[in-house]
Amino acid sequence: MKTLLPILKTAMLLTLLSIITTAYAGPGHKDAGMGGGGHMDHMNDVLKTLKNELGDKYNHPVPAATEEQLVLGKTIFMKSCVACHGESGKGNGPASAAFKQKPADFTDPDHSKFYSDQGRMHIIRKGVKNTPMSGWGSVLDEKEILSVHAYIRSLRSNKNEENQKHGHSDHKH
Repeated sequence: MKTLLPILKTAMLLTLLSIITTAYAGPGHKDAGMGGGGHMDHMNDVLKTLKNELGDKYNHPVPAATEEQLVLGKTIFMKSCVACHGESGKGNGPASAAFKQKPADFTDPDHSKFYSDQGRMHIIRKGVKNTPMSGWGSVLDEKEILSVHAYIRSLRSNKNEENQKHGHSDHKH
């Protein structure tokens, strides 16, 4: 973990540089990183890419999280993901103010379940092209990626899911 800290700092710096580049793309880049058609079009483009890259593996199940994974995942999330995704995972971290495409809100049941578990882990590993979401596969090993995913999955709000079931959602796309 000692050698991981300098690598994580470097990755955060690269992520912040990506943020600045995306946020200040300049004239003619109004929809930079968004697939040209807005939020849902962007998500659908990412979904197509994930399904193409993962093929049959896209829907492979991911085992339920262990307590050890949740603890490790939260530790990594708090060190590496909070700047963009926020402490509670709502996509409202301090760096998110500079984004045109806001980071994922992991507490939103629609967004948190939009991609398969394998798809989310692929995003953690590889990032999302033309967005500030950089890949962590060269920084985190598979155990750490699975742990971060387990923690992110645990952030889904049961209250939000209950509201969705009863038609009381304030979710907007």
